[in-house]
This record gives sequence, structure tokens and C-alpha cells, in this order.
Amino acid sequence: MAVKSPYNSWAKKRPVSYDSARAARTAEVVNIQQWAKGKAELEAK
Repeated sequence: MAVKSPYNSWAKKRPVSYDSARAARTAEVVNIQQWAKGKAELEAK
């Protein structure tokens, strides 16, 4: 979970459920997995 800056200066950072960096990492991993799956299928033929 990501943290965003607090609404006031003395508060802790607040957790947020969405994390664009995590979403980008996940998308990249899925992309690599799909690529590897296709490559493995080609080698199996």
C-alpha cells in the first residue's frame, strides 16, 4: 500500500489503497509472464 503526504504537517503519512507504482510493476510482471509463456510454447512445438 502506498502512502500519500498528510493533510497537515504534524500528521503521519496516510495510507491509500491505490498505488500507481505498484500497478505499473504488476502490469510489467504480467507482460513478462505472458511473453515467457509464449516463448515456452514456441520451444515446446
